[in-house]
Amino acid sequence: MRIVQMSDIHTGSGLFRSELLDAAVRETNALAPDLVAVAGDLTSEGYRWEFEEAKGYLDRLECPNVVIVPGNHDAQSVGYRHFEDLFGPRERAMTLTVPEGEAKVVALDSTKPDLAEGEVGREHYAWIDEEFRGWERGPKILILHHHILAVPSTGRDTNNLRDAGDVMAILRDLRVDLVLSGHRHVPYVWSISGVRIVHLGTVSSLRVRGTMPPSYNVIELDAERVQITLREPGKGEEPLSTFSRQAMTTSEFYPALDRFVRYDQLPF
Repeated sequence: MRIVQMSDIHTGSGLFRSELLDAAVRETNALAPDLVAVAGDLTSEGYRWEFEEAKGYLDRLECPNVVIVPGNHDAQSVGYRHFEDLFGPRERAMTLTVPEGEAKVVALDSTKPDLAEGEVGREHYAWIDEEFRGWERGPKILILHHHILAVPSTGRDTNNLRDAGDVMAILRDLRVDLVLSGHRHVPYVWSISGVRIVHLGTVSSLRVRGTMPPSYNVIELDAERVQITLREPGKGEEPLSTFSRQAMTTSEFYPALDRFVRYDQLPF
């Protein structure tokens, strides 16, 4: 399975570079991925014209499976309404036919209007559980904007996922394979208890941190291993991370999940 992961487009900003996004779209089409995961922050201020500009580029992607979630910048100025008008639901679950069988993909909106930090929220826990628990036909992939774990070279961490502890416990219990997120503009990979958390940079803006250039990720997943490559639009690529397909961990955790995390019972 091949995944192209991009995020933090940031149209509308003086730091947006159209030539970078144009190159990323062309290169993605040449790669012919099974999935394109766009992990939010299409815009800078959440204005409709910014969404329309981003859509003009993303509509050129030829992949039949393009999954887009909003980021915190998209939730500004009531921008989530424009997102829904132009891109459809802010979250969904889907099954993809891939060379390894079938992949289960859950796309989740972790934003809160006008706040930089995010949250999955207890109202989503049972849904995530329902989609992933017992899935054995292929990889389990979660896409959201906010980072669950701190990312190196990004300074003080003040706007992460506010319920990160609960979410990590659920993902570990469900044995989710990949978590794809953006937000911090720095590509980095954590592998904890079999959960591989893949962050990425800004694909098309100069809102970069430290030494990391604008970039996107290409993830190659087969029966033996997962290989992640960092690509600079229009320039080149370098290895980011590689690990075995099956999680190599000897850790066991014995108390039941419900001793730590309780799912909300919906009133209907």
